[in-house]
Amino acid sequence: MELQLKNIGMIKDANVKIDGLTVIAGENDTGKSTVGKALFLINQGNVVPVLSRFEDVFYFKQPMGKNSIISFNGNTADFMGNFELRKENSFTTIFIDTPIIINLFNLFSNIDSIQSQVTSELISLTDSDKFENEMIIDLIKKYSFKKPFTLDDLYKKIKLKLKKESSLNQIEFIDNLKKIIDGEFLSHSTKEIIFKRGNKEFDINSVATGIKSFGILQLLIKNNHLTKDTILILDEPEVHLHPKWQLEMAKIIVELVKNGVKIVVNSHSPYMIEALEVYSAKQEVNRNFYLAEKKDDYAIISDVTDDLEPIYSKLAEPIQDLEDVSLENFEW
Repeated sequence: MELQLKNIGMIKDANVKIDGLTVIAGENDTGKSTVGKALFLINQGNVVPVLSRFEDVFYFKQPMGKNSIISFNGNTADFMGNFELRKENSFTTIFIDTPIIINLFNLFSNIDSIQSQVTSELISLTDSDKFENEMIIDLIKKYSFKKPFTLDDLYKKIKLKLKKESSLNQIEFIDNLKKIIDGEFLSHSTKEIIFKRGNKEFDINSVATGIKSFGILQLLIKNNHLTKDTILILDEPEVHLHPKWQLEMAKIIVELVKNGVKIVVNSHSPYMIEALEVYSAKQEVNRNFYLAEKKDDYAIISDVTDDLEPIYSKLAEPIQDLEDVSLENFEW
């Protein structure tokens, strides 16, 4: 499968293969996340009303123009048209925006609380015959909140278990994840998600963010959402992870790919990228590596699968800058 992007956000042109493991490396603000978000939106079916939300939901710096095109295996969607996936290209996307994963559980607890409070106050206003437009407007402003629907989609998947069986060896994956974080995440229909370690249960808000990163994968696997028909999009999975756990995350990612899950990883961590390179080579899975770079006001995404040196050179530039400063201060 191939994803083609033209004039989307800050990306001028990109052709990205989605087959096994796909890694997009680069500095911040080079369009890495845009690829995953576009792929996620394609899966929503009718692209037109969703595209109009790009600037609002995903905060792209450049609005999509009339020449914006998303293409998937030859099917295209322009700014004024519709997009339909071919039947043989049917898949499910899961987008994990790792940098904001720390707010995932808190955010939805707050939303539930806000909705209950709004309902309560509206009933109170109605009962007391004070149901006036100005008061309703003030109430809406008081409890206004905004959430990306990628986060909403992820929350539903970690709470909802599918009846269909997963193609993964769930026991093996869950046991491996338990060993890494020394515990497991449990989701109850009538309770909030909890973290269990031994015989103790912990409120999710007191759990380290790095543990949550692995916990979300646990819940997705338990709920049968990771299958051969799934494309898992991980936006900077290294965030909040010590280098040791970055390697563990890379191992899990490659094992999922080996079991048929297609995974797209956006990263700016040399640890994560090298680990994915080494483990994917060892497991002999299909992999494609890309470098995202900013040129003028646009982002260019280049295929560097045959030679990853451009990635490491680009990510090593800050270290070189520090060494140059250190040498300047060195007394010979």
